[in-house]
Amino acid sequence: MSKNFTYNRTSFYKNLVFAKFDDKVYVEVFNCASSSVVLPYSDLMKNEYLKTYYELSLAAIGKPNIDSDYYGTNDPNYVPTKYERNSEMYVDTIYIIEDDLTHAKVAKKGNTHQSINLNRLKKMKVSTDAKIEEFFSKYNKVYGFEEENFAERKATYTALVNNL
Repeated sequence: MSKNFTYNRTSFYKNLVFAKFDDKVYVEVFNCASSSVVLPYSDLMKNEYLKTYYELSLAAIGKPNIDSDYYGTNDPNYVPTKYERNSEMYVDTIYIIEDDLTHAKVAKKGNTHQSINLNRLKKMKVSTDAKIEEFFSKYNKVYGFEEENFAERKATYTALVNNL
């Protein structure tokens, strides 16, 4: 959740980061606090919710219409001086924005700055069963409410991303 002081509105958001290496996927979910896990790809595909968001992210890769309001820089290779490390990068990002007055939704493609050490991720092993269970417990505690209308959410988000 964040506050837009210009329009005196509260914004709710969920950041999901996926990085696939061979037969495993690093998943990070964060809004106020971060939780991450390395799953076998086959396990990710068994989770209806994460699978949907993963597939939506794949569908947007390479889509050219970047919205400048949602883009950290016009140069995808640019890294601000204070972030000149190998683990700092801008990554393609899908924004699903809902107007809190009209409830109209639109999808925008931009990018976000992420601190991701690809070399470290490539070497990571699949998380332990206990770590995976803890990750899903946290995820369900924070986002479990989405399950109530997930089929509708999935259809809406898919249509929005397909129209990017």
